[in-house]
Amino acid sequence: MSLTRVPMSSVDKAWFEMDCDTNRMIINGLMWFDGTVDHTLFAQILESRFVQRYARFRQRIVAGLGGRLFWEQDPHFDLRNHFCRLSLPPPQTEDGLQRLVNSLIHEPLDRQKPLWRFYLVDELKGSSVLFGRIHHCVGDGMALIRVLLNMTSETLADSVRLHRTAEAAPPRRPAGLWRKSRQVTSTALAAVKTVASQTLLALENPARLLRTAQAVGAFSAAAAAILARLLLLSPDRRTILKGTLGTVKQVVWSAPFNLAAIKTVGRAFDATVNDVLVSAVAGALREYLLQLGEDPDSGDIRAMVPVNLRTDSQTHELGNQFALIYLPLPISHADPTARLLHTKQHMDLLKQSPEPLLIYQVLNLIGNLPIELARQATLWFSAKASAVLTNVPGPRQPIYFAGLPLRQLMFWVPQSGEISLGISIISYNGQVILGLMVDENCIADPSQIMQHFARQFEALALQAAATERSSSIP
Repeated sequence: MSLTRVPMSSVDKAWFEMDCDTNRMIINGLMWFDGTVDHTLFAQILESRFVQRYARFRQRIVAGLGGRLFWEQDPHFDLRNHFCRLSLPPPQTEDGLQRLVNSLIHEPLDRQKPLWRFYLVDELKGSSVLFGRIHHCVGDGMALIRVLLNMTSETLADSVRLHRTAEAAPPRRPAGLWRKSRQVTSTALAAVKTVASQTLLALENPARLLRTAQAVGAFSAAAAAILARLLLLSPDRRTILKGTLGTVKQVVWSAPFNLAAIKTVGRAFDATVNDVLVSAVAGALREYLLQLGEDPDSGDIRAMVPVNLRTDSQTHELGNQFALIYLPLPISHADPTARLLHTKQHMDLLKQSPEPLLIYQVLNLIGNLPIELARQATLWFSAKASAVLTNVPGPRQPIYFAGLPLRQLMFWVPQSGEISLGISIISYNGQVILGLMVDENCIADPSQIMQHFARQFEALALQAAATERSSSIP
């Protein structure tokens, strides 16, 4: 039987080949429901709104000549290979759920089949939880959240009818990734490709790379200068977060934070919700380092932060359409307000920079390299950061699935190379949840970081209230 093959994009191939025993490139997520999900109804929804709507979830990855990778219809596809039902063993509590999730995140996905798997977990205080695992090469966080939400409805009545009326989405013509970013010309991007390709073939000689960047030409001077700065960026400073990785990971998640309260803090300092959350994360890491006897005043550390590059017409497309930027986390500042203002300053600068587009081009080139050289490049770039940090906005209103309200959402971003800490933030229906995925060799008890985060937010809220009071005094 002849099977149609679709070439895998270079960027998706890069994420596929970053997979390793110490850092699996799998996005893990949880959805809590108010009530017990009907198993048969869920399977129907999964079939109609997930498997049939998106061909990618019926496709496996196969290799062609020259190491080229392709998506190909799995001739033996069976939904039962990707979906199972579990009963939560005692204790049937959030702690018990955390133990179950931690036992599942170590398992690799079968590369002979489509790279995803769902678990419907029952018996959590009389409710169900959906635990999903999808490989990063299938899509980025923004794409996969959208896919999962396409199985839900905004009203209870629609969610009950969903499995009867669902139809596969019509195919969409891919839109140009660069359409919204005209500040980087095609000439500049061609120059970036020249610099980046020589970069990845000579990672040991940054001085030569800088000379190459400077020789690109006047039209691409700005792009070449930004890329050269990134290439010459030193490895992140050594802390306990930069130890030797093992194969055992842990995930934890916070209790929900009130989004309105976070916005109140932001207004007091003319900052965004993201600024507030990131600065609280920096404060939590500072306190954690102090707790373990390290000196955070020695200097800040960096996080790799995804930046969405999708246009409005691409919101329903799979694949990876994002770049990574290096964001300083101001752990050297003891004062919460100072950390927030420094975070806002760095965020504002990065919003105006073409840096994400340039790094996307580098990822594209990594995907075209021989696998060993690609892994070397991944390690080289990941050494410049201590964490991956992402913030995904979820629905602002309640949504429903299989006739039940969705109570809360959580996901965990994978780490690449030798990064030991993944920090994930998601908002839904007026609440915000923080999740951590850590390497046990480096961070034995991530719940301590979570406790520090709650205290840091409380400190920011107190300072914001004091600022509001002082500004209201005539």
